[in-house]
Amino acid sequence: MSSSDRIDVDALMAQVRERIREKREKGIYGPDVEALLRVPLPGGRRIFSDDLQDPLASLAEALDEEVEYDPRSRKPIVGPIITYARKVVISLVRWWMGAILERQERINRLLAAAYDYEGQMAPRFGARLERLEREWKERREREVAANLHSVYFQARFGGDEPVIRKQSEAFVDLFAGRKRVLDLGSGRGIFLQLLKDKGIGGYGVDLDPRMVAQCREKGLEAHEVDALTHLRQIEAGSVDGLYARHLAEHVLPGELVEILRACRRALAPGAPLVFVTPNPATLSVGAHTFWLDPQHLRPIPPELFKFYLEVEGFTEVEIRTFEPTENRLREDVPEGPIRDNVKLLNKTLFGDRDYAVIGCAPAK
Repeated sequence: MSSSDRIDVDALMAQVRERIREKREKGIYGPDVEALLRVPLPGGRRIFSDDLQDPLASLAEALDEEVEYDPRSRKPIVGPIITYARKVVISLVRWWMGAILERQERINRLLAAAYDYEGQMAPRFGARLERLEREWKERREREVAANLHSVYFQARFGGDEPVIRKQSEAFVDLFAGRKRVLDLGSGRGIFLQLLKDKGIGGYGVDLDPRMVAQCREKGLEAHEVDALTHLRQIEAGSVDGLYARHLAEHVLPGELVEILRACRRALAPGAPLVFVTPNPATLSVGAHTFWLDPQHLRPIPPELFKFYLEVEGFTEVEIRTFEPTENRLREDVPEGPIRDNVKLLNKTLFGDRDYAVIGCAPAK
């Protein structure tokens, strides 16, 4: 239907009301219909009402309106009995209904007082709401040091590009032959460049405009958008691979589950999915290096992340740990309990610093 063919409902209703008014003035409806039009409904209003044309006046009228109910029955013979029964019921529930009506009246008046005549929050409530929203936003920004310049942080703590490139190379072959691989939190575009070098099609999304600009300077496709928002916007099954390095620890568990659900929708059947995140099973990571990034919200134990993928329907889920800690206890000690304890300490305190949880979208 074109815009010219659209029906103007308001104009149509105005015509209907005008015709009804003219017919009533001419007496076309007759006395019976006129009597019905004046019969009060349970709420005290007439059948035809223009409340929506002047809602504020109607609201004031409704708040002050007394609700009336005529218990009389006009049926022959049994009418008096019905009338008596209605009066008895009314008398029994009057005290209970009175309490409910009193409470509802208080609620109605409080709601009416909360809004000004333009339908906006009254100044005192609006100001309080704006203050709460502002304070909540400031708290969230301060909690993760959102005002920290990300480029400087990456230069100090983000890791050397050759090291990250070497770590990421281990996962490129999982996407061999793919045409449209999505890199969530693509950062400087290291993984995207690896895909491009291997002839694999891919693109990235990142919230940091500086990172997106760096990717584009390298001739890589990148978009400035939130990961979850993007996953929900693209067509189902439109990507045939997904990679996310150090993204999961930046979101809360509930949002991570939502991201995994959106990933499953966006991935083509059987497409691989890889999430890389710090390994808190290594205590030197969970207790120290994980917290070097103020935007990290919560470490994710490998077993828990594996469970997330499995419960969301991903198949062939596995965990791969990598990047051993450089400083470890020497294990060249006599065999026996001492060596066993040293090995256990190395595994617990100085194990692999990262892990990847890998799965596949379910095949249809």
